[in-house]
Amino acid sequence: MSNIALMDQALPDFLQAAPVSELTKSLAGKSGVPRIVSKNGIFRKMLGVDEQGKVKGDLEVVIINASPKVGRIFYAKAWNPESEPTPPDCFSNDGQSPDKGAVNPQADRCDACPNNIKGSGQGTSKACRYTRRIAVVLQEDFGTSLEGRVYQMNLASMSLFGTGAPNDNKFVFEDYTKYLANNGKSLEYLVTSVSFNENNDNQSVLFTPMRHITKDIYEVTSKASQRPDVQKMVVMTPYEAQMSTTKVLPKPVAKTEVVEEPVKRPKAEAPVVVPKKELDDVLKAWSEE
Repeated sequence: MSNIALMDQALPDFLQAAPVSELTKSLAGKSGVPRIVSKNGIFRKMLGVDEQGKVKGDLEVVIINASPKVGRIFYAKAWNPESEPTPPDCFSNDGQSPDKGAVNPQADRCDACPNNIKGSGQGTSKACRYTRRIAVVLQEDFGTSLEGRVYQMNLASMSLFGTGAPNDNKFVFEDYTKYLANNGKSLEYLVTSVSFNENNDNQSVLFTPMRHITKDIYEVTSKASQRPDVQKMVVMTPYEAQMSTTKVLPKPVAKTEVVEEPVKRPKAEAPVVVPKKELDDVLKAWSEE
């Protein structure tokens, strides 16, 4: 039997439901979660360390999952492009306490951590950064062999809490979800445009509602959102956490330095003023263009 004939054969019954093994994918260089990496005005499609394609300009997606809470991630050493990737010293999935898998927890609670104080990082920033994961399906994949492929996106602080452009219906992620909820809309039932924030040197992204999804898209995304692998995409692990930043990392805190526990907490951010413009009018305007 030739090798080609073997490749054309169907799998035995007991292997029909088995995907390509992790061993095979790792040896072939195709291991890892499909990711969208946004940086410097380009969206790159990544599978492990391999780039599968890139998109210049806005990216249309359906967001089908997101981590329930904003997490945190901390590296003690500054990033060096010549160094091998390493797990973070500390990270949190709930933003309240270090994860059990953290290599070097910095405090018992995130709100009492010395790395959670302004000035502990570069300039006036905090050494411990905010992060949130979302899972998306690309609009351009529908009707192709990639239909239903889900990508992970890691949103850093400026994409979560930075300044958007509400008058242009472009929002940072936390404001975007509030805007939709206040207008009676659901995140996963809309096609969302993800664009780079030009006011931040294209180092963060903004979100804009485009239109409602179609029934065909709903049938794909509603099933995909229930898959175990998609549900795991938004949970940070020690290995995966190293892929969560744009590698612009804080200055190190010396291990011998004694840092007093903070007595003054940072002031809460001012509440977001949600535009009064009805979302239905926005969606209608976009669909008519």
